[in-house]
Amino acid sequence: MPGSISAQVLREEDEMRVEIDLELCQGHGICAEEAPDVFRVVERPGAYDRVEMIMESPAEEARVRIEAAVRYCPNRVLRIVD
Repeated sequence: MPGSISAQVLREEDEMRVEIDLELCQGHGICAEEAPDVFRVVERPGAYDRVEMIMESPAEEARVRIEAAVRYCPNRVLRIVD
């Protein structure tokens, strides 16, 4: 059905994906404070804590919080891929 295909294409175009450079992440947790529904900090004994994604492709409604997480990350390890 053409309407279904069109809706699916729009959804794919609107989808946002978030990436973390885990090699540089030191687990400061600013992202988890800004967007706790998207990020969490995982403790790693003997190493820096590390951020983990709760959802890799969050809803568009979370964009403002995720943009704040990207902006305030001390190590600049986050990015939004549209």
